This record gives sequence, C-alpha cells and structure tokens, in this order.
Amino acid sequence: MEDPLNRYYRYPIARWIVRALMRTPVTPNQVTLVQPLFAALAGYLVTFDDPRHLAAGALVFELRSILDCVDGALARAKRMASPAGHAIDALADWLGVTFLYAGIFWHFHLHPPPDGPWSAVLSTNGILLLALLQGALRSFSSDYFKLKYCSIFERGTDETVDVLRRKIQALGPSSSFFAHADVFIGRMGHLAFEHEWFDPERSRSSTGADQVKQLIREETSPLTRLIGALWAISNGDAFLSLVVLTLLADQLWLGQVFFATGGVVWIVAVIVLNGWFLRGASRRGKLAVA
Repeated sequence: MEDPLNRYYRYPIARWIVRALMRTPVTPNQVTLVQPLFAALAGYLVTFDDPRHLAAGALVFELRSILDCVDGALARAKRMASPAGHAIDALADWLGVTFLYAGIFWHFHLHPPPDGPWSAVLSTNGILLLALLQGALRSFSSDYFKLKYCSIFERGTDETVDVLRRKIQALGPSSSFFAHADVFIGRMGHLAFEHEWFDPERSRSSTGADQVKQLIREETSPLTRLIGALWAISNGDAFLSLVVLTLLADQLWLGQVFFATGGVVWIVAVIVLNGWFLRGASRRGKLAVA
C-alpha cells in the first residue's frame, strides 16, 4: 500500500541519507520537525504567479517528502522508534499539507483562475477546499486500512482497535500535544470506518475471526493485490505527489479542479470497493468451503 514514488524513488534516496546521518548526532525527531519549515517555504513560493517560483516550490516540497521517508528509516536504523515519534511525524505531515495549501489558497486569491463550468456551482475557494478535503480523506483512510491489512497479514489479527486503545491508555498529564493529536486522529478513523465513537472498554474491531482467516488465505490473490495497488495510488502521499507534478507542469488550477471532481469520485469508489472486499470475506470463505 506504499506510494510507488516512495518505494522506488524516495526511499532509495532516504536510505543513502540515513547512512550519512548514522555518523551524526541527528535524531529522527529533528528530521521530522524540520519538514514543516520546508513546507512553509514551499507554500510561500507557490503564492507567486510565475512558473519558476511554482517549480521551486514543488522541488522544496519534494525535499520535504524525501525527509518524511528519512525520519522513519533513521528511527529504525538508530533504534529510536517510539509512539511519541510517530505522533510527531503524523502532526508534521498534516502541518506540511496545511502550509502548502495555505500558499495555494493565497495564490488564487492574488491570481484568480479563469471561469469554467464549475463556476456556477463552486467558488474558487470551494474548489480548493474540496480538493484539500479529498486529500485529507485519502491520507486518513489509507493510514487506517494500512494498519488493518498489515496487522492481519503480518500478525494474524486486526490491531486497529488495540493500537488505539494502547495509545489512549498511555495518555497522561505529561503527554504531549502530539500524542493527544494522534489519538484524536485515531478516534476519527474509528468513528468513520467502524461507525461508533471509540470506547476503550467496549469497542471491538468489526473484522471478525472468520473474516481475518479468509483475508489471510487471500493474501496473494489478484483481488487482494488489486485492493493494495488501489490504496498505493490513492493515499495521501500519492495525492501530494500529484500536487507537486501540477506545480512542475504549471497546471496548478487544472490539478485542483481534477482533485475536486474526479479525485472525490475516485477515493469514494476506492473506499466503497474496500468495504465490499472486507465485508465479503466471510461469504467468500463459506463459498470456498462449499
């Protein structure tokens, strides 16, 4: 479920950077905390109506995306991975998107786009907001289902509920803002896809034992591979990669219109197909036995 650009381009570069950083006192959290600064610079650059500034903004944001691969790899290499680090990384990702889109909103405030068929239905800000919301939905849903599928295929159980429960139980008076933000995002994921407000005492995963067994049997099936491939090109990183490409091609507005229309239809279709795949696991198992 990894973005192809991450797997084949950013992570190879990240591994090279990690090898260099292993000989330094630089920590994964320091790499994480510098990412929003690059995103803020990218957001500033895209406020200009000049292809060179837009391309520069794209390259700066791409550097942020490479660093986003570096921090996790560095944490594993230095054995410094932690729940707090994960929470900081999640918040840095959201800040990165916020800073980039703040620049995009300001760009079109200063340089309004031409009218089009959408103008009678949505304002410029409406198009941008819808594009941003579908990007957030991509990130939100792909992270949730990545944890679900990885825990099922690697450990034989759906750990989405247990992971959130442990995060909530670990909260205390000294817990950081990052930890609370991470728990809030987890609660929203549970509400969206399990259709209930998370209760640490009573909440259980909707993916039953029979479904888990069938999903494990189907791990290498064409349908499972299709679901994984769809999430790989539909997650938040894939969305940001497309935004960067529209900046490089000087087609920023066309890209935003596409995200607000075709992008919304796409991610909703992927979520619906994913739900059908999960709910039908038990039925497919019974048919296989019969």
